[in-house]
Amino acid sequence: MNITVVGSTNIDLVYLVSHIVAAGETLHSTKHELFFGGKGANQAVTAGQLGAKVHFIGNVGADDFGEQIKQNLQDKGVNIAAVQNVGITGQAIIQLADSGENSIILFPGANFLVTPEQIEQHAERIVSSEVLLLQLEIPMSAVETAANIASKNGVPIILNPAPAQQISDSLLSKISILTPNETELAILTGMKTETEEELFQACSSLLQKGVGAVVVTLGAKGAYYMNHFEHGYVQANKVVAKDTTGAGDAFNGALAVGLCQGSSIKDSILYATNISAYVVTQMGAQPAIPSSFRVKS
Repeated sequence: MNITVVGSTNIDLVYLVSHIVAAGETLHSTKHELFFGGKGANQAVTAGQLGAKVHFIGNVGADDFGEQIKQNLQDKGVNIAAVQNVGITGQAIIQLADSGENSIILFPGANFLVTPEQIEQHAERIVSSEVLLLQLEIPMSAVETAANIASKNGVPIILNPAPAQQISDSLLSKISILTPNETELAILTGMKTETEEELFQACSSLLQKGVGAVVVTLGAKGAYYMNHFEHGYVQANKVVAKDTTGAGDAFNGALAVGLCQGSSIKDSILYATNISAYVVTQMGAQPAIPSSFRVKS
């Protein structure tokens, strides 16, 4: 299983609070913790822990946080030969409420210094991959460059369209699997996404633009998926969530692993849903995943 992830790395500064702070409100935090994060790194670490050979392309800061992130990626089995030190390490300021819900402020730092030229320098890693994983915490020009390389060489692309923003039809047409949540799906399509019929119509509109399949993550409700042959829900295990910060990233990393193993899209979603359900019971966006979850090679 050879997976390349092009994306972001962060240091997550987590503040535990009774509830998400409202505008104009001052709230005391009961505890402060530091975790490794960034959507790209989260997905890479998940896939690596599940048994994949993972290459990461991206930036960390030329600072102590950057060196800590690189060491952590290496410790989790991720190849960092294509990671460069530049600028200041990206950071995420996270409020984590007693309910398990979160609110996040991103400082992109070095992530916004990822360039198309940097991606092209490591094109061979993308070409040799079974799956390319992308998100939107780096410049769109870099995302599009990676997608172009993968598309021209027949490498399937999973794009997690987060943080939510508009995506060109040209990029959408290259995506094998798009993995928005309900809010991101609504922003991408300009359509409502609350009912099954609305999900069907919104996903259909993306398939018409050339997306191979859409997998909508629904939190505790699991996922809804659609391709040109089937559609439906995949239920999630019921768990008591401690921290939902890395749930979507764990889902995407596990989805890539499932597909690399040759599982059907439905079975891969079920596997990813189970991994995500476990991750939200742990603190931080990159918790250790028990070896029992690893795919059998």
